[in-house]
Amino acid sequence: MKWRDLIAMIEIKDLNKYLGKDKILDDINIHVNKGSIYGLIGPNGAGKTTLIKNLVDIYKPEKGEVLISGENIKDNAKIKSRLGYVSDYQYFYPSFKIHEIVEFYKDAYPFWSDERYIQLMKLFKLDGNKKIKYLSKGMKTQLAILLSLSIMPNVLILDEPTSGLDPVVKQKVLNLIVDEVSANETTVLISSHNLGQLEQICDHIGIIHEGKMLLEDSVENLKSNVRKIQVAFKGEFPEEIKSNEHILKIETIGKIHQIVVKDNLETVIDAIKKCNPILLETIDMSLEEIFIYKMGVEGYDFTDIAI
Repeated sequence: MKWRDLIAMIEIKDLNKYLGKDKILDDINIHVNKGSIYGLIGPNGAGKTTLIKNLVDIYKPEKGEVLISGENIKDNAKIKSRLGYVSDYQYFYPSFKIHEIVEFYKDAYPFWSDERYIQLMKLFKLDGNKKIKYLSKGMKTQLAILLSLSIMPNVLILDEPTSGLDPVVKQKVLNLIVDEVSANETTVLISSHNLGQLEQICDHIGIIHEGKMLLEDSVENLKSNVRKIQVAFKGEFPEEIKSNEHILKIETIGKIHQIVVKDNLETVIDAIKKCNPILLETIDMSLEEIFIYKMGVEGYDFTDIAI
């Protein structure tokens, strides 16, 4: 069976992880469909990197399991041979040259593609004879992405993959991820603080906070279920609008009121029209705004959810 014919799916079931006496992950459940891009977000210390390290079998959970293509990841060389992983900090032998690291990968990964490697080296403009210790943080990240794509993975795990990259290279990386999914049905899980980037590429989003999953949903559903209305009235803001159960938040600047609505947008608009507004329009919201408002309702302070 060819690598691209293998079914790729990620399932995390009832995962618990302690570091010392501290419980870092608390009954985590995640399902990532084949050929999709799943964005994992949360504030610093939420447990994202710990979750990812369990996902790639660096950490062993105290409870629960991680399945890829229906198989447990634990000590599973077959699954790992088609699993690409870019960590939040790159660990390479500093005295090795890039081409020596490549030889190591070629021996370890049976589906390694020289053709893909050459293509990506040209794209990132890396020198195969350069020693790792002379690479910047951004260049090491590019090398890690290059290596993970050259093994021809059907599962790709990325922990802050654009950290330290300039804007042009960041966009190259995002385009590569989308192309990888489109061409090979690769399943991607990506962690990032940058919601703007995730909004560009992700199908689904999961929010983790204090070791618990607060929410999983498609980007499409989130953007359609939480909307903003901009409105103005001749007189005071009507009390009957303030008490509407579908409103998450009202912000007022001068005579302009911005109303964030959870579901039932048309119901709120109909109620506003009855109060004869002099201005009424809906405004598109970014993914970052949606999560800040939505998590505020859950009682969490998510003002630092994105950089």
